[in-house]
Amino acid sequence: MAKLYIEHTHKTPEIDFNLSGGKLFIKGVSVPENAHEFYFPLIDWLQKHLPNFKKDNIVLDCKISYLNTSSLQFLGDIFFLLDDLQEHSPTINVEVNWYYDSYDSDMKETGMDFKDVVNIDFNLKEVVV
Repeated sequence: MAKLYIEHTHKTPEIDFNLSGGKLFIKGVSVPENAHEFYFPLIDWLQKHLPNFKKDNIVLDCKISYLNTSSLQFLGDIFFLLDDLQEHSPTINVEVNWYYDSYDSDMKETGMDFKDVVNIDFNLKEVVV
């Protein structure tokens, strides 16, 4: 089954998408100079591989410590792709875990905003630092 791994940089998050295990992971800072250039291959990869997903569950863990406005759009696109998958494949359950530092109200609010616009299990998980 398909896997996608991109190592983090000081401006882009680590990406570890492993559909064979139903695990997707985004971690780090997301302030790419060109968000389209960074995120479009991820979205393209998901569009190609999600229709072939045959497991029961997908879990996306988002541990993003900071992101810029242009990254928000592309993360939303990822969440909407997962939302669409669940809507059209009722046997698949999609869960997103949005981790945020206890002192970071902006990241908590960002997670709450995403939770309000998708119909997937979207869990806000506070990390005490």
